[in-house]
Order: sequence, then C-alpha cells, then structure tokens
Amino acid sequence: MNLLSPFLNLHSVRIDLDIASQKRLFEEAALAFERTAGIPHDEAFAALSERERIGSTALGHGTAVPHGRLASLEAPEVVFLRTVKPLKVPSPDRSGAQLFIAILVPESNPEAHLGLLREVAALFSDDAVRAKLLAAKDPVELCDIIAAWVPPAGLHPAAD
Repeated sequence: MNLLSPFLNLHSVRIDLDIASQKRLFEEAALAFERTAGIPHDEAFAALSERERIGSTALGHGTAVPHGRLASLEAPEVVFLRTVKPLKVPSPDRSGAQLFIAILVPESNPEAHLGLLREVAALFSDDAVRAKLLAAKDPVELCDIIAAWVPPAGLHPAAD
C-alpha cells in the first residue's frame, strides 16, 4: 500500500487534457479539487499559482508536483493530471511536463504532505511506471497502476 492511492479516484484523475499552458493546467487542477473535495476553484488555483511563483515544481522526466497550502483544509487533497503533450515548464532536464500530481495541504500542518511528496518523487523517478502512466487508457487503469505501485523500502522514516 502507498500513501497516494487512497486519494485517487475517477473524479480526481484527469487525463488527455489538451491544454497549452501551466496556467490552464492549474485551472484544470483547481476544478478537479472543487469537484472532489469541495474546495473553491479560485482558492485552489491561487494556492497552486502562489507556490509556483516561488520556484518550479517540475521534477524532470516529464513530471511535476504542483502544490500549495490552504487555511480551509483539514487534510491533504490530491489530483492527478496528464496532458496530451508536454507543457513547457521550467524543469531540471528541460523536458517540460506531461504527468502532474497536484497536492493541497492544510496551512496549519504544512508538513502533512512531505510523505506524499516523497512518494510522488519516487513514483515519477521510476521509468517503467512513468511509461505505464503515459499509456494508461482511462482513469481506472491509471488508478490501478498507482494502487499497485509499492514505494521503495525506507522511503518513509519510522516514527519515533
């Protein structure tokens, strides 16, 4: 079991988005957060945009993890987005990004998403998993791929 899969369902996964800008991607993510968690889309959009202004959330290999904080949240929320073509975003390897996992966390507990961020980085660093996520035909298949993924041993420090 991993930390990501409980957050993803048919409503929190958007694939084959034909969009050309990061701003439009954040709008799609914000609408997904509104649909799945009742978060007003303007608040979700502002949180994602604010964090991105600090620096790019692209990881390289065609992936990114846009994230932000919201005062109104009690627990993290996650959505998965896949674009038809890679978006031009500042990334370490200049590959742009096509696979996105967006995360919103409570302002009162900014560390709530650190385990999720570690998992996303590990998931997106796996070449075979990235290929499967890009090839998934529908949200069900994509959710199944993530649900079957096992994080590397030692990824999460043991609680003291």
